[in-house]
Amino acid sequence: MLVASFLLHAASLFVFQATVPRSEGSRERSAVIYYLLPESPEAVRIAPVLAASDPALFSSAKIFGREAWQLPKTPYVASFDKESPALAPLPAPPLRQFLPPDPGVAPVAAAEFVPKPSPHLPAAPTAVRFGGALEGRSWTPPQDVDVSTLLASPQQVLAPAEFLVAVSPDGLPMHLFPQRSSGNENLDRAALQYLAGCRFAALPAEQAPAWGTATFVWGADARQGGQR
Repeated sequence: MLVASFLLHAASLFVFQATVPRSEGSRERSAVIYYLLPESPEAVRIAPVLAASDPALFSSAKIFGREAWQLPKTPYVASFDKESPALAPLPAPPLRQFLPPDPGVAPVAAAEFVPKPSPHLPAAPTAVRFGGALEGRSWTPPQDVDVSTLLASPQQVLAPAEFLVAVSPDGLPMHLFPQRSSGNENLDRAALQYLAGCRFAALPAEQAPAWGTATFVWGADARQGGQR
């Protein structure tokens, strides 16, 4: 088998003439300088090429005589140094309903912020105000839900609770999204249940739901538990 293998390899080398490739080194070419005699045919032939390759032709300074050392100075000025943009005035700050207490001032008792009803004027009850497409649309409050039956702490300042409401053409509330909390989760939950039980006037001619806002302005009944 060894002899047969040797004969097969020898025959392959003879048939295919397999040889080891020779490595050739890189031939580095040095720079070549050509001296052309003035007014010679070669100089006349290459003159247009040299003139077209002159970088002075593309320079904005347009220096004649090819005196590059006499180029004028062109100082660069940034655009933000040349122009002063006119800034729009800042919008007016939104009116904050509740200011945080100043840490340098002694806290005031929260009971002083509770409005005291006048003995001659009745206290205003909790009211629901609708806006957007629901403004002016007649509605009926639910009979089994009353937001004023939940007692809030007399020392808690209640903010108006606002909801985004979508009402179907049949007058049924479809979507209720809280937008602003009153600061009392129980009152917010009761207001949400109150809106879900409301019924609005039907608009058979409409096909899309009407979107509007519902704002609960809390009165004295939300603190005293009185009836609406």
